[in-house]
Amino acid sequence: MSQFTTEEMSRLVAAGTRDQLKTAIDVAAGLSMVHINDYSSTEEGLSMGSPTGESESISRRLTKMRGAAANLQAADQKELLSAPEVRRTLSGPIDDFVDSALESFDELDALRNESSQIDEEVEVLQMLAPLSLEIDLMGGYQNVTSFIGTVSSLTKSRPALAGLGDSAIHMSSEVGKSSVVAVFCRNTEASSVHEMLANEDFQAISVPDSEGLPSDRILQLQQRKAEITERAEELESKISDWSESNGGMLFGGMELLERDLELATAPIRVAVSDHAFVLDGWIRSDTAPEVEAALSGICTHVSIEKFTLPAHSSHLHHDEDAPELPPIAFSPRNYSKPFEMLTDVMGRPAYGRIDPTFFMFLTYPLFFGLILGDMAYGLAVMGMAWFIWRRFPINPMMKNVGGFLFTIGLSTVIFGYIYGEFAGFEFLPHGHCDIEGVIGVAQCDAAHGHYGWDSAHAPWWVAWMTNLYPNGGEFYAVWEGPLNIVLAYPFHRVSSNLENLILITIYMGVIHVFLGLVLGFRDIYKAHGFVDALFEKGSWMTVLIGGFIFAYAFLVDSASDFLMLGAAIMGVGVVMVMVLLAHYEKMGVIGIPLGVLESLGMLPKIVSYVRLFAVGVVGVKIAATGNEMIYEGMAHTLSDLGHASTFDIVLLPVMFVGWLLVQLFALVLGIFSPNIHTVRLHFVEWMMQFYEGSGLPFEAFGFKPNKVEVE
Repeated sequence: MSQFTTEEMSRLVAAGTRDQLKTAIDVAAGLSMVHINDYSSTEEGLSMGSPTGESESISRRLTKMRGAAANLQAADQKELLSAPEVRRTLSGPIDDFVDSALESFDELDALRNESSQIDEEVEVLQMLAPLSLEIDLMGGYQNVTSFIGTVSSLTKSRPALAGLGDSAIHMSSEVGKSSVVAVFCRNTEASSVHEMLANEDFQAISVPDSEGLPSDRILQLQQRKAEITERAEELESKISDWSESNGGMLFGGMELLERDLELATAPIRVAVSDHAFVLDGWIRSDTAPEVEAALSGICTHVSIEKFTLPAHSSHLHHDEDAPELPPIAFSPRNYSKPFEMLTDVMGRPAYGRIDPTFFMFLTYPLFFGLILGDMAYGLAVMGMAWFIWRRFPINPMMKNVGGFLFTIGLSTVIFGYIYGEFAGFEFLPHGHCDIEGVIGVAQCDAAHGHYGWDSAHAPWWVAWMTNLYPNGGEFYAVWEGPLNIVLAYPFHRVSSNLENLILITIYMGVIHVFLGLVLGFRDIYKAHGFVDALFEKGSWMTVLIGGFIFAYAFLVDSASDFLMLGAAIMGVGVVMVMVLLAHYEKMGVIGIPLGVLESLGMLPKIVSYVRLFAVGVVGVKIAATGNEMIYEGMAHTLSDLGHASTFDIVLLPVMFVGWLLVQLFALVLGIFSPNIHTVRLHFVEWMMQFYEGSGLPFEAFGFKPNKVEVE
């Protein structure tokens, strides 16, 4: 089908004898074209299938391998592993290797836990050591109560300790910032001693269960810590060697076992009786001949019926008894495929509705490039795409991420060329006319004025790019279109063409929102008929058209004759919105005033597109400010190096690093901020006009290679 819609689907029902169930599942997995509907009914004579006998052993083996893999980092792969080679490894001594690795992991974890406990005990013993009291004498008495801990201040606590007199024995010491005390008293005096210590913010210390002086125990623990460290290093080296030798095959083996487990447990998704099975699912309609040919030799019955949406005459809302809709499969595509990620964020489109992926492929890079519009940053984004492609050559998702970055980066480079911007430098000279109010070269010549040029401020390593433009950059072409649209080449967005850019972004908002309404009109017309489409989307299209004509006529004197026309069209649209809310949305009388308020909501949707100019100008000004404040100062110092002070020379590296940090900040901001605002314009302002993300993704039963080729 067209890339504007998703794939047409057909319902598949295949039945056969129960002894052929495993073969049918294997064939379906090999096809990778069947979306299986899990059986969950309670029809008489049918039940859920059972996993094969080998599923339990596969699961146990896979669990053990996952435990080993959890402690390893998957090695980078540039190509898929050979499935037969991985199968041979699985049938070999891989289980013994895994058991050995798990033993090493367990031992290493035990050593690390012991090392942590030693650190905690040493920390306590170091506080007790200055007391010069053996550990076993610090507690365990029958008639004596001991208090070992810290107080807020030993200086403040000493008078209180001295006041205990002969009723208690006390010791104290300063250990770093801690004040440690040990108080021993008869059990009968314990409550009064405890009350006194509580007044001094006493915090008890848990004395380790040991013997001898704390200092001797510390030496023993330090020796044990050294043994643990040495053994842990040996184990880490052993694990590293094991990972390098077997890691690739371990992860590859896991992938094959996961496939085997999916095949072994697949029967639970199928309805079975004592002697037969019924497999229910969906396929792409264009694959029907291939699927039917593959299953006909195994199943006694194969039925494939193309799904057709039921016709609707009216009613905007879905019927409660609506049929089960098929899963949604994207149409095959190449360049626009990375933008399926954006569509999936909002959910797959409902069946039969417009797929917005191709439209986002056109408008998303346009908006992003319009905002960022800097050749240096665009090249940086394309460099990220190249890095991802090189780093993850066989990962489908990362390949899409790379394609997405490359597309928006290329758009940024193109707009950067149009704007004449590189790393925040606006390097093209600006043309000017001696006659006030005349901006174009042709207009200035026609008025017999003098057209001159103001040189741009940019370093030599940027200024050479003027050679990429006609006449060394001293070229300025202007096209004045309808509705006061002015397009220039080059387009100086932060100076002479700023007002033109604001107007262009508003017009882009009108066109983009109107496109969304047209797509929504098409979907509703196809599903519910013309009348529903007219009021559901046609009303908003009328409000938008009338509001645009009215606003333009109000602001432009030459179009004032159209003021009443715009008001009339907008009025018709508002009335249609009232009917929509009152009648179709079942709001009754309250829909009449709400229609006016809802219609006013179209204005902020359009104004929201002004961010296409505002965010970009702010971003380029951040980079330009860094260039002016840091780079130009650095360049001035270098140009007059003979008269520069020692401080200025020493400051040069600092200034250079500071300039790089500003550029890095501008780049990071330039990647995230335009994406955030572009996503908002598409997901909120545009897709809300037509999109219904209620579709479930088409997930063909089968396997996609991640680390191992499909068998």
